[in-house]
Amino acid sequence: MESVMSLLELLSRGETEQARAAAQGRQDPEALLTLARLAAADGEWIRSEQLLQELESQGALESHVRLTRLALLSARGEYARATAGYLELLEVMPDQPEALYGLASALAYWGLYEQALQPFLRLTQVVPENGRFHYHLGRNWLELERLEEALDCFARSLELDPCQPDTYLVISRTLNLTRQYAQAQELLELGLQLMPDQPHLLNELTNLHLLRGQVSQAAERAEQVARQLPENPAAQANQANLLLAQGRVQEALELCQSQEKKSASLWMVQATALEELERLDEAAQAYECATRSEGSDWSAWNNWGLVLLRLGRDSQAGPVLEQAMALAPGRPEPVLNLALCWAREAESASQARQLLEELLTRPKLASGLREQAERLLTAIASSQTA
Repeated sequence: MESVMSLLELLSRGETEQARAAAQGRQDPEALLTLARLAAADGEWIRSEQLLQELESQGALESHVRLTRLALLSARGEYARATAGYLELLEVMPDQPEALYGLASALAYWGLYEQALQPFLRLTQVVPENGRFHYHLGRNWLELERLEEALDCFARSLELDPCQPDTYLVISRTLNLTRQYAQAQELLELGLQLMPDQPHLLNELTNLHLLRGQVSQAAERAEQVARQLPENPAAQANQANLLLAQGRVQEALELCQSQEKKSASLWMVQATALEELERLDEAAQAYECATRSEGSDWSAWNNWGLVLLRLGRDSQAGPVLEQAMALAPGRPEPVLNLALCWAREAESASQARQLLEELLTRPKLASGLREQAERLLTAIASSQTA
């Protein structure tokens, strides 16, 4: 039987599906803990709490139950309570990796990147062999606009784990910021040698060609890959995405609709095309299919919720946007959109106000999003005093 640490190591490396498969069908404390953490990460907070209560009734894994409860607070956007809990835990369990990671992540989600730096740095010293921790430290350096330190961390992450698509993507985008387009392209091509069918790398390379004004190269590459892999959803999604980027909306839609096997990426392109054509009911259905295909993609849930709002289906949009926020607690877009949804009903306006007030405490919030949040907050205040 796998130990709790082996399951937690799978989770810390981002290998969630392997951890899920290893825990399914088991009722021992290790499996229950793993499933509780996965439920928390999936936004299934009630299910996670039920599993934690079952663990408590067994008197098992008390410190891990406490850590998972703190992760639930962070996932729900209760960063102040989560931070206080992690600091308290670290007083009695110094250098505990999960507590360090939880504290650093809660601070980063809160937008307090300077404060998050120390626990992230300490984490990479305590567990230097974990590539994902170096990756997250790099992301934090990036938020602080320390590009050199960020790239050093990403390079170390790739040395330790060369098959993590996210690392290639963030390095490529960092290189793009400094106009090092050739190096970014070389890096993406290296990643595709290791992971030939990786859809996000294919899309990123296509976008890079477009950024460099190499439309013909982008189209040629996408069409070539699509011809070579006619039954490969990633290749077809890459070509459809390029057609969409070129404004060839109807062609992109027809390509998506012609595919028998559809990935989440194909459903996303199809939904975007339908939305641009103002076929909103069909767009909502396509976004829903994207979430079923890849439930962890926050942007699919967020876009689906926005279309439902446009259709006036607020009661359906609310839970969808809550899921988007649960999957990406650090992203401001789902928070703002959920607040917009709740603000439309008098009984949930106070919840909307709470969300917006928390959002406005984030120091790195983009000016455009800040202005939208302030306008909505003012509108809520006016409606409540009217």
